[in-house]
Amino acid sequence: MAPDEARKSEQPSDRSQEIDFLLSCLVDTEGPESRQVVLERLLELMPVGHHPSLYVESVSDPRSRMVLRDRYQRFLNELKLRHDLKKLMEAGPGGELNLELGSFLISRLGEEQSITPEDFADELDRIAMPLRNLLNVIPDHEYEERIGAFRRYLFSEKGFRGNTENYYDPRNSFLTQVLESRSGIPVSLSVLCLLIARRVGLPLQGVNLPGHFILKYQAGDYLIYMDPFNDGNLLTEEDCLNFLVRQGLEPTVAYLARASSLTILKRMYRNLINYHSAIGNVRMEKILRQHFSILENHSIRS
Repeated sequence: MAPDEARKSEQPSDRSQEIDFLLSCLVDTEGPESRQVVLERLLELMPVGHHPSLYVESVSDPRSRMVLRDRYQRFLNELKLRHDLKKLMEAGPGGELNLELGSFLISRLGEEQSITPEDFADELDRIAMPLRNLLNVIPDHEYEERIGAFRRYLFSEKGFRGNTENYYDPRNSFLTQVLESRSGIPVSLSVLCLLIARRVGLPLQGVNLPGHFILKYQAGDYLIYMDPFNDGNLLTEEDCLNFLVRQGLEPTVAYLARASSLTILKRMYRNLINYHSAIGNVRMEKILRQHFSILENHSIRS
């Protein structure tokens, strides 16, 4: 059997056993070249988006587990986040990135270690299911009714809102935290809406306005904009252009174009970079800039 075929046939238990073995080897490996081989194989085996602590805490040898936890876990996490982000970028030139996975990886910069991408997707599915049932009884051409049901469900019934009290808290950028607190900033709430909208068949698009992030709902000849940060308030095109004027910008509809997943992820990273730069967190700013560089390289290739 060819190596690639053998790897495809691996069972989850086989993978876990190999990860356990390699983590133990990492503790006892001294040479940099040997350590690099171990690390590369570990990164290949650990599922994208999974925190290394999920595997460190399962290492069978107590001594290895303690050393890994104390000396290697933070390093492994930083290394794996860069690896996972590069995997995300493999959509290829011109390909639309996986916004759901990308926003989850940003969440992995926080303190939460146990949530996996699968858990994240399950929670989004759980939130979306009642809304899907609501929309199923509204005809597809009743555009105003459909966006109205969407708004009422997410902002009135589920209680998602803009975090005006602690706007600059970095946790507002972590979608896993937004799902728990029900609050966030414009771009994170917009991403949440986009991920839910995709599950229920509602044609929402992100709009990367300077100084604010909103959504566009366009179906048939119906066009309206929505502000998730302000209780899902609806905005006309004129409202959006007037906002640009107040920003001192030329009021052109070019600003109202659909934002790509890459553009959205870059905006989320910029918010975090600006925050950590402002408070002088050099280590986190460096990590964020490394991630942003990966996104920039994808832009150049595209």
